[in-house]
Amino acid sequence: MKKEIQDYWLHQASVQENDEIDALRKVLDPADVKGVKNSYIDGYLKCYLQESLQPEIMDTLLEIGSGIGRLTEYMAQFVHTVYGIDIIDKFIDDCRANVRKRANTIYLKSNELGKLGESSVNKMYIVWVLMYLFDRNEIIETLTNYRKALPHLKTAVVLEQVKSCSQTEYRDGRINCYYRTIEEYTEIFRASGFNIQGYVVMGERHHGPIYKLIHVICNFLPKRLANRAECFFHFDRKLMGDNAGRTGLINSRKPTDIVFRLEVA
Repeated sequence: MKKEIQDYWLHQASVQENDEIDALRKVLDPADVKGVKNSYIDGYLKCYLQESLQPEIMDTLLEIGSGIGRLTEYMAQFVHTVYGIDIIDKFIDDCRANVRKRANTIYLKSNELGKLGESSVNKMYIVWVLMYLFDRNEIIETLTNYRKALPHLKTAVVLEQVKSCSQTEYRDGRINCYYRTIEEYTEIFRASGFNIQGYVVMGERHHGPIYKLIHVICNFLPKRLANRAECFFHFDRKLMGDNAGRTGLINSRKPTDIVFRLEVA
């Protein structure tokens, strides 16, 4: 199963990029050629991650599934050090070679997990990764191993897509991902040695009125709007108000993002 996951992300990595906006196609939506929708989602994820993780200048963070380093490099401006780890060696090689890499980011391959024992990681985060692990026990084992490898770890933030009932999504005749419920994730985190501090339903993606419009016409919009797309998210957030936190937004048709706040038990 891990081989299939690696093949999927290696395919994503093959998407050509001309600039920072195009680079988002690797990890968000390759079909968004103008980048407006991807820039909206990028700003939306960064906003919720920063709010939930509450980074402080002396923190040392770990991102599991760091990919092309998009979130790792972003979070580095708020903290002392950020480690990024990924099962795709190509991503790690690219991140290490990136001329715009920040001095306080460190990238590790999956076989270098042991190096984290010498770190002072106190906060960990995972964004859109667990839904690509189809085996519940594999997730529990993975999270448990990271918890044990990080002696200073106190809190974790996990951002995932959920539905009101468990569903497997297929793409091109192959399993693409597995959507779980809030209850399933809650059980997984507890079995991995974490207590649930709380969670927030992120309603803007799929439910925000501006996002819905962008989703339909994104490739007909001027590419220059991609640089303003984060503002569209904040407009949606203001328009939706408290609706963004209601579990009633979760259904069986479209996935809804949830950010879980965890602490080590």
